[in-house]
Amino acid sequence: MFARQRKILMVNLPFSGHTNPTLELARVLVGLGHQVAYVHAPEWRGKVEQTGAHFIPYDNYPDNLSASRKELRSFSAAYDTVFRIGKDFDCLIYEMLFVSGKALADRLGIPSFRLFSTFALNEQVISDFAQTGGWQLTAFFRYKPLLNFLSRRLQKRFGWYYPDIVNEITRNNPALNFTYTVREFQPYADDFDADKYQFVGPSIGDRGEAAFDFSKMSDPIIYVSLGTLLNTSVKFSKTCIEAFKHQPVSVIMSIGKTIKVEQLGALPDNVFVYPYVPQLEILQKASLFITHGGMNSVNESLYYGCPMLVIPMGNDQPRVAQQVVDLHLGKMVAHKGLTAKQLRDSAYSVLQDVSYQKKLEEFQNLSQSAGGNQAIAQMILKSLDNQPK
Repeated sequence: MFARQRKILMVNLPFSGHTNPTLELARVLVGLGHQVAYVHAPEWRGKVEQTGAHFIPYDNYPDNLSASRKELRSFSAAYDTVFRIGKDFDCLIYEMLFVSGKALADRLGIPSFRLFSTFALNEQVISDFAQTGGWQLTAFFRYKPLLNFLSRRLQKRFGWYYPDIVNEITRNNPALNFTYTVREFQPYADDFDADKYQFVGPSIGDRGEAAFDFSKMSDPIIYVSLGTLLNTSVKFSKTCIEAFKHQPVSVIMSIGKTIKVEQLGALPDNVFVYPYVPQLEILQKASLFITHGGMNSVNESLYYGCPMLVIPMGNDQPRVAQQVVDLHLGKMVAHKGLTAKQLRDSAYSVLQDVSYQKKLEEFQNLSQSAGGNQAIAQMILKSLDNQPK
């Protein structure tokens, strides 16, 4: 039992992959009897309030901005909001994309804790991202004049300790950092101090989703869910359908909101297409997951022991995909020029090789015993109880 009820402040930026894993942590902390406030963009109010946390919208965040300008504004809006209210809280919990979290908490005089929805970051991991993550990451991290110019401006605006974003991320660390994967999946894991970096597995919880109807499907099930870029491509969706039509598999495709099912034409009897499906439930029954390699999706696949075929697009996805390949958890194929035959052959090469499933069983056991958000909550609360009076 911990000493007393805590007032905990969480903050994040309006990016789904960075926010979604943290919502379950808010729910766990509320369930343990603590007061949790979550600073976020207005469109996240509903999901935050479903956790039981108190929602606090960003200050100075006009509705009339374009989506891209809102994303840029969110960094300063989040910072200013936390700076205004943060002194009233016992600690700040932030996701790594909010790079200023540690410096801001120090300025407020409260402890901070960092969450990683991607790999834990050091210089080598960031270098890997810069080499493989597409033109945006490449330009930012490899073009030194741009990196230095932006870093100096950001240091001045947000009070960073270092005039270099790489050093601010990798050296200005809280005492406790939590990564939503297992240590065995983390690149260069031995380079991370085991006392400061905890690897807790994916964020798994009850998402309150309706049960999925599998009655028209038969094993093996191939689950296809790709990121935003491929989910806007009718051509790619049709390639998936062509690859598996009339094959001895059932295919569940989640295509998002941009593409309408009607745009894909008549569907074969073994292919089932939806705007959205309950991913955790699907992964429990799927024999193969065709994914873009988003870190949350990959970690959930590990948790349920489902082999993967990864089709990465950019950001951290190519490095995540390479880790899947290196650890024999699945295969990777390039999206450019991918034909239906290539996709089908690659999928069957994983489905029909039992060695992938055996390796996934090992990672399933690791992921399910890593502790998740319950472990994060317990370690944060213990750390707060041990803070000097």
